[in-house]
Amino acid sequence: PDQGKTGQPLPATGGDQGLKDLSNLSNESNLSNESNQPNLSQIFPVETPDFKLQYSYKLKKIVVEKKTSQAEEQFINWAKQNQLTPLVNNADLTLIVDQGKNPDDFNPVIEFLNIFMNMGQGSGQSLSPTPTIQPQGPTSSVQHPSSTSFTYYAQCGDQGSLPLPDGGTLCSAGCGPTTVAMISSSYVDKKYDPKVIVNLYQSNDYLLGNDGSRYSDAHELLKSLGLKTTDYLVFDSEKAETIVPELRKYLASGWTFFTLASFCSGGCGHYFWITDIDSKGNIIAYDPAYGRYQIPYNENSRYPYPLYRLAFGVKK
Repeated sequence: PDQGKTGQPLPATGGDQGLKDLSNLSNESNLSNESNQPNLSQIFPVETPDFKLQYSYKLKKIVVEKKTSQAEEQFINWAKQNQLTPLVNNADLTLIVDQGKNPDDFNPVIEFLNIFMNMGQGSGQSLSPTPTIQPQGPTSSVQHPSSTSFTYYAQCGDQGSLPLPDGGTLCSAGCGPTTVAMISSSYVDKKYDPKVIVNLYQSNDYLLGNDGSRYSDAHELLKSLGLKTTDYLVFDSEKAETIVPELRKYLASGWTFFTLASFCSGGCGHYFWITDIDSKGNIIAYDPAYGRYQIPYNENSRYPYPLYRLAFGVKK
């Protein structure tokens, strides 16, 4: 896919990486059902300076925990921006509680594991033993397996409500600029957080909104910041084991990878940053969505997904 008649990759968008794709591994829409009501269990966790939001499998509702006095107002704004207005003022779908008063304990690690167990289509042969996962802050620096300190950002973290130039928010469609921000903050300067990168996308008139973003723009932006990049490595929606041998050669020379992959058979394009491959062939990445509570994240934990479409190398 993504190849023109000359064999060169087209500047395709990461595309279809909105809220419905952040946790969907099927061909069905995960935000609505036949009655156009939100499918609550598929709404991705969100945390902003004013509130945090998570689906509770125990309560069968979205639980919104207030962090500031503006929490309810900001939650309503977030719901409108993400086409989730049925959640507003609807006690059947949403429970709003004070901070620390969540009847379901609001443990994001447990809920994340519940989502994984409920939806996982992985192969047991590809899963490592489940680690003890400690949630990280959305902008915390974490240790890379090779002892290199990289910076992690969650697209639905503190800046998740950041509006994008062509519509939507960082949380709903911002995996591209968030991945660029992680790479830039790690290799160039920590000032390049998602907000700064989104502003650079806008000033360069790059596509960035509900229709996704272009990997070609990410490539050019990283080059403009003084980073080295490779040509595009184009894959035919390959499984991890097919691309690992090629990526290992680059990793051995210090390259990491800005990556586009599909998380369902219908597309579900999503960007993330591959930083390592372990001895078992697991692809390790800083993933702005799926990897929020496991940094770095084992992309093989969703095997046979993701299916790899394109990558390019990047290093200092």
